[in-house]
Amino acid sequence: MTEASDTTAKIGDLQITLATWLSAVRDAGHPLLDPRIDAAVVALSAATGAEARALGAALVALLREGLDDDASPAAVAAYLDGLLGEGKVGPVTAGDRDSRTRALRSYQFRTSLPLVARIYDRFPDGTVGPHWVMIERVTDQVSCMDPYPWDDIDEAIWMPLIEFHVKWELADNVCFAWIG
Repeated sequence: MTEASDTTAKIGDLQITLATWLSAVRDAGHPLLDPRIDAAVVALSAATGAEARALGAALVALLREGLDDDASPAAVAAYLDGLLGEGKVGPVTAGDRDSRTRALRSYQFRTSLPLVARIYDRFPDGTVGPHWVMIERVTDQVSCMDPYPWDDIDEAIWMPLIEFHVKWELADNVCFAWIG
């Protein structure tokens, strides 16, 4: 995915998902170390309508400058360390499925922030592969936030907890959360 237009599906896109996640982290009071990206996020949080769509697209473009579409989890971790400070972002994974579920729920209770996870999924063309989602809530279902709330496309999704775990395990339980 190379653009952030109103008619393009954005779910699964790394930079689009990170733009929204970084906005949530910044809105929670955690400034970004890159002044251009921090200013873009601050401007975006105050915008509405067409201005928000344009500023969102500009933020995604800034993120694409520093992070490739097919970046490895290690490259994403290093990029986020550069934006938020080393040791401020980390995984929420431990042990078996029950332990991971407890860790996810505990994280959300403590921070009220979403986290970014990589899962494997089937795409409309029939292929299977990894993509990125933002986890908002974990109960008996996993709620994945709309990765780009600044357009008119609602891309929030829900899946049963067990289905999420299988898809997440296929992607090696990769996730990024604010651990500050």
